[in-house]
Amino acid sequence: MGKKTEKSIKGGGPASANSRAEDSSTPEPYNCTGNFPDDFAELWQRTCQEKDMAPVIRARPRPPSPPGEDAKTSPQEEEEADNEEEPPPSTYTAVERNVFFKPSIQCEFEVEETKQLQINHPQQMYVRGWKIEEKLITVLKLCLLDKLTTLNLWHSGLTDHTFKILTNFLPALSNVKTIAIEGNAIPDSEPFSELITKDIPIQHLSLRNNEITDKGAEKIGKALGSLNLPSPELLTLNLSFNHISDEGAKGIAVGLRMNRVLTSLSLASNRISDSGAQAISASLQWFTLTHEEVVHRRKMMSERGIFGRGGSAPGSRRGDSKDRPGSNRSGSQVDKTRGSRGSSKKKDAGKGGDKTAKKDEGKGKKDPSKLPSKMSIVETPKSKGRKSGGKDSKRGNMLDVDSPDMLEHVHPLLDLRISHKHGKVYAPGCFTLVCLNLSRNQIGEHGMKSLLDVIKHQTKQKERGNLSSSAPGLLKLSLQKNRVPHDTVTYLEIFQYMLERDPIKSETKSPEEELQSVAG
Repeated sequence: MGKKTEKSIKGGGPASANSRAEDSSTPEPYNCTGNFPDDFAELWQRTCQEKDMAPVIRARPRPPSPPGEDAKTSPQEEEEADNEEEPPPSTYTAVERNVFFKPSIQCEFEVEETKQLQINHPQQMYVRGWKIEEKLITVLKLCLLDKLTTLNLWHSGLTDHTFKILTNFLPALSNVKTIAIEGNAIPDSEPFSELITKDIPIQHLSLRNNEITDKGAEKIGKALGSLNLPSPELLTLNLSFNHISDEGAKGIAVGLRMNRVLTSLSLASNRISDSGAQAISASLQWFTLTHEEVVHRRKMMSERGIFGRGGSAPGSRRGDSKDRPGSNRSGSQVDKTRGSRGSSKKKDAGKGGDKTAKKDEGKGKKDPSKLPSKMSIVETPKSKGRKSGGKDSKRGNMLDVDSPDMLEHVHPLLDLRISHKHGKVYAPGCFTLVCLNLSRNQIGEHGMKSLLDVIKHQTKQKERGNLSSSAPGLLKLSLQKNRVPHDTVTYLEIFQYMLERDPIKSETKSPEEELQSVAG
């Protein structure tokens, strides 16, 4: 028996139940350390079957920095440096062979030094020139990306499926403020408008060279602003090098009517002509509300209690408003109750209650300026003659709003500057748009004249003090390489106006250089 047992041990007999359980046990869950290269490599090995095809995590290459001018060397150090061998030039970086042909994720890291190890937190992530698949996004979901602020996908082969997975993943990245998806054409669906939502609070979006047509542009216009949805937090939008024509430009113009946050819009290198330019111009100045917008405005005002009994609409009285004619009430019960209340007061007055009546009158007649307003706070231009100090100045400081965070909560249809003229309701346009790029399109003389009218209108509004620091109107306009020569009267007049409005104009530049930089 002893010999058999020894042979069985040496020959590797059947394993016990405990050893089999240990071999079949699942690996322990991996706790991310925060060091992105190590976490990504480990999670890829655990979740993906193709372990050899893992993308390489490497730092994003940067141009070499110029030598410091403040560094001074002594004559002895200069002689020693001359005797030494000349170091290799630092205008390039030596990398591994064929590293550019391997899929890689280029990152700009924020390095955190600890006692145990060095933690590299990714701040900017770039995927360039290779196709993104679902497994990559699955691994990224498991990593710690709390400090990620920029995501750049260039020619990454996005499809409807991977784009949907990406948009579902972006709300978890709360610190991402800049997204660039360029060279990723998704025909038929064109779902790029799904990035402009409240669930994805980005501020800068670039959608260049995605073959976006009028269909996708209309979706983007609805996402920029509508009657039911508030303005998104998007500040800059780049739609250059696409296939947007006049219909798409009109859809974007409709979104600009209800947007009071966007500051920069680029539609360069598209197919926009005069009608598209005229539609965009109409959204950048005072425009007439449509019937649907007027009805929605009344509904919002009634829901917020602005039209109370005997109340007033923002900017005008209800009786004087041509938005809605005043209704004649014929309720007899109301008159009776009013009469009964008046008779009771008279009886009390006859019994010597004059003092109480006067007190009640004093309570009823309050200063309307001290009453709390039920309307939303909107930005009003500061008066030129206001003096600093005093009660009025304190109240003015409380009501003056210059931050975009406060302005985004105010619907454009509740703006106090809305006026009524000749039976129509006029609302201010998107004066927050500061930079507009319409270069390399097909805009002719009529479109240029409409843009000139916008600039003249905004200039007059600025002179009257109706524009504020947070909504100053157009300050930068690019119109080069359209169907209008640079020496035409309209083009030169636009240049003169924009030269005066440009806040960073250089006095040393020649007029030709200014024409190229300011007006295009």
